[in-house]
Amino acid sequence: MTDTLTGNPTRDPYTGPFDLSRPHFVGIGGTAMSGLARLLMESGHRVTGSDIASSVSVATLRLAGITVHLGHRPEHIVGASCVVYTTVAGHNAEVTAAREAGIPVVHRAQVLDALSAGHRLVAVSGSHGKSTTTALLATTLRDLGTDPTYLIGANLRLPGSGARLGGSDLLIAEADESDRSFHFLTPWMAVISNVTDDHPENFVDHADLVNAYTTFAQRITSGGVLVVNADDDGAMEVASRIRVNRPDVRVVRYGRHVTADIRLINVTARGWGLRADVALPERRQVTLALATPATHHAHNAVAALACAVALGIDADNAARAISTFAGVRRRFEHIDTYDGVTVIDTYADHPDEIHADLSAARTLTLAGGRVLVVFQPSGHARVTAFGDRIGATLAEGADHVMLLDVHGTLPPGQATADTGALLPSLGDGRYTLALSREHATSSIAAMAKPGDVVVTMGTGDVTTYGPVILDHLTDRAVQVA
Repeated sequence: MTDTLTGNPTRDPYTGPFDLSRPHFVGIGGTAMSGLARLLMESGHRVTGSDIASSVSVATLRLAGITVHLGHRPEHIVGASCVVYTTVAGHNAEVTAAREAGIPVVHRAQVLDALSAGHRLVAVSGSHGKSTTTALLATTLRDLGTDPTYLIGANLRLPGSGARLGGSDLLIAEADESDRSFHFLTPWMAVISNVTDDHPENFVDHADLVNAYTTFAQRITSGGVLVVNADDDGAMEVASRIRVNRPDVRVVRYGRHVTADIRLINVTARGWGLRADVALPERRQVTLALATPATHHAHNAVAALACAVALGIDADNAARAISTFAGVRRRFEHIDTYDGVTVIDTYADHPDEIHADLSAARTLTLAGGRVLVVFQPSGHARVTAFGDRIGATLAEGADHVMLLDVHGTLPPGQATADTGALLPSLGDGRYTLALSREHATSSIAAMAKPGDVVVTMGTGDVTTYGPVILDHLTDRAVQVA
């Protein structure tokens, strides 16, 4: 969650026809927006966009031939056949100008749904694990020659690598529940990895969230497939409703639970690798090998395997392809190890994600090493709702935390607060408030010793801190020498 999202774009959406020959993207530098823009450009459409500032993503789009304006001004929409937005940009100056000019203003998910016409859309949803699962499935199908189009909400390794235009009828994409925009999609196959309270600004309670996922699953086309995590109560509640209300939809369950059709029966992690044994129907079994110590990624891999098998891919071939997966940017990504200190970067910002990633980081420490975290809380609504749990999770999993300011726009009327006070369970003495980027990176580097693991964690610019910390470690080693 890169900002506090408010509103439901499905309540009063644009419902008329819209022309994608000359779309203009507001906030085109975002990973999912830039990927969609690239797919349209590669399909022959003339694409323009704007963003608040330059970035690697913006530079990559320009190199691909897309005109990107810096700053948001009404004149940027002149000549656009439609304006594409995300919920966070709902009141942007360009969006407002387009509506006043009668230019169709369509949500990103509406464009994705239009793009999926004539394709079998595989829409991967869930509070956690969407990007990794989507990437695992997309790259597996690509490597096995099925030539899918895919749109991942993260890059694989290089900028722009999260989107690819394929030649088959398969389109693999993430389905975003955060603002209910997945209700615009019409999937042939839908995946629900988990149903967790993750966006308190947009959902009343857990029941509201389950209902939203049910509405999404109800949109599966006749004869389609619902793939659900058998270990998640919310996902299974959705599955039980679909079994009753949509008998034309096939339900496939995966996970550790005895009811799973594709069952995870054993996970063994060692160093930077893990092996997972998976039981399939008719007493068949395959083994997955992943280059990660994060055991929760085994669930993502099994989800991808379940989808591949449901698509008719041989399980042995799928398992071999999954085992070559190199990972996704910012999903427990190994930046480097220097002078005995390992630096990891992760997008985790929800208590469940934080717990999983810090548990994985702990397994990488050596000879009494510690887990040191540079943490950037995400979204004021989330911190208000989950601050106590986030603090407790950090206190349990980290030896020391460098706290950055909350990432996201402050809601009107809300005063700023000491970040530590927003996470009361973290406890005094367990954290340092970052005074600046230089203070945060140099302090953590000075604190780090051989055997330690440093984790940069959160949704904002904290991702840029890891390389700087490594630079400080290098300088320290040179000075000692």
